[in-house]
Amino acid sequence: MIQDFEFRIYIDKINKINMVGRGKGIEMGIERRIIRTTWRYDGCLEPLYEMEDKEDEISVTFDLPRVRKENVEINTTENTVEVIARMSDAVCWERWGGIQKRLTFQAFRKQIRLPEPIDPERTSASFKNGVLRINLPKVRRKVMINIE
Repeated sequence: MIQDFEFRIYIDKINKINMVGRGKGIEMGIERRIIRTTWRYDGCLEPLYEMEDKEDEISVTFDLPRVRKENVEINTTENTVEVIARMSDAVCWERWGGIQKRLTFQAFRKQIRLPEPIDPERTSASFKNGVLRINLPKVRRKVMINIE
């Protein structure tokens, strides 16, 4: 099934990053966030994401395999963006680790603190082929003042 293939690619990315950084003592930016990708006790996985801080906006791209557009919820404040994305079908791992017998994940969930304040009312997003792109316009700091 195509969704299983997409999810295997997701896990392979995590494993490759883990192998590159192991034992080298390297401080990694996005790679460190990927390695930290974990699941929560509430049945959610943290999705892979990349943040780009541009001059007028902050762009955040999420990798959301097994998710449909209608199952994505985005919440923003001036300082944060949160994505909750329900999977079309649950992912279950049997005998994961030494103690766990069975783990089931049904959604992705991630809240990110933004480096600068944004305007939540002007935020836009697009979703295609399991990739969510969110454009968060920064609060304008420069204002032209008319002289009377």
